[in-house]
Amino acid sequence: MKTDEDLPKEIESRIDTADYDLELTQGHVALEFVHGDRPFYNVAQMHAALGRDVSTDTVRARLDELHERDVLSRQQVNNGNIYWLNQPESDWPLPPDVEVEPERDELTVNEWRQRPDVQTAAGSVFLAIAGTAVTLIGTFQSAGYYQLPVSATDIIAAGLTAGIMSYLGLFFAGLFWIFDTPDLDEGLLADIV
Repeated sequence: MKTDEDLPKEIESRIDTADYDLELTQGHVALEFVHGDRPFYNVAQMHAALGRDVSTDTVRARLDELHERDVLSRQQVNNGNIYWLNQPESDWPLPPDVEVEPERDELTVNEWRQRPDVQTAAGSVFLAIAGTAVTLIGTFQSAGYYQLPVSATDIIAAGLTAGIMSYLGLFFAGLFWIFDTPDLDEGLLADIV
């Protein structure tokens, strides 16, 4: 284990001075965070890393003291806490050699499917297919291929109505897309409206 002189000044200024009557000091724990192999620790991991004959309650007490002094950040996970160095360049305990994926500008397939314009367009396409099928059934009935309890005229009218409704749905899907697209030029949008 390294000495207290190996701590960065911003950490050393926030911890208690070494009390040599204590078996485990705040400095010992802080050194493990600064020079240890892990980006974060729970109480058991810190206890094992320190390799001292102290109880886990003592380790927990030192971790909590460092959290109160704003040296460590803490988050509850399952039945305990994890701790990591409170550094302004990181909101989460990521190792320094990890490259964080940049924020996405594009939608995932699931996000795209949840958009109102896509859902309206998909429903309209389904309605157009159903309307075409109903119209064909009415047409074949009027040609005498089979007889249904509903007149051929009513069946064809229902199919054509479904087709008209699908076109209206596609029109509204287009409107949803136009008014929901943030990157359209304001002048172009004013010309459309």
